[in-house]
Amino acid sequence: MLYSKADTHVHTSYSDDGISSPEDIVEFIAGKFQVIAITDHDRLDGAYKAKEYALKNDFLEVDVIIGEEISTKNGHVIGLFLDKRIAQGMTAIDTIDEIHAQGGLAIAPHPYYLLSYAKKGYEPIRRHLKNLDFDAIEVINNSSTFAVFSNAVTSLVNVSIGFPQVGASDAHTKEFVGKGYTQFQGKSAIDLKNQIIEKKATAHFGHYSLLEFNLNLLQSVKSFYQYFSNRDN
Repeated sequence: MLYSKADTHVHTSYSDDGISSPEDIVEFIAGKFQVIAITDHDRLDGAYKAKEYALKNDFLEVDVIIGEEISTKNGHVIGLFLDKRIAQGMTAIDTIDEIHAQGGLAIAPHPYYLLSYAKKGYEPIRRHLKNLDFDAIEVINNSSTFAVFSNAVTSLVNVSIGFPQVGASDAHTKEFVGKGYTQFQGKSAIDLKNQIIEKKATAHFGHYSLLEFNLNLLQSVKSFYQYFSNRDN
């Protein structure tokens, strides 16, 4: 029985806060992960670059999912298996509908993280989580030193909701790709999609070295600073 690993939430340099190029990320995970979803903020071009590179260098055996982390009025929503970009600025409900219209999966990323990313005057996704038509929820998002607390809350809340679970790194640089991941039976992106739908995929933490932990802490502090700077503008 073949099991593989996927990271379903990864940013490239095409995100405003991403560092590594799509090509560098594909190269970095080759031999470690079989599937990766590129989910840049409100754009698909980085994902298409990564997929093109992976197909051209098929000996790397990396299957790239076209994804997007969409900025909705209620916070972030991830769309996987997309064909075209989904516009930012809609409600979470309308965004999820748009993802499903493309045959994609709608994922709730970091719903209980300290920062909700909801627009002023709108309630965050976590307030209405059980009423939203998500296909899966990130019970592990290992992007921040502080995420362990929000992951615990998400897992507890999901006991009563029952969404399929995924794990992801939410990496913004290649070194952090795979620090959270989803394990599934099979090898391809389609296998992963089916396993998520069937609630057979499982979420896992990746290991941080002491140096990586310190770098992650610095990134977390920068993320908080950028968030509150943007809120003031």
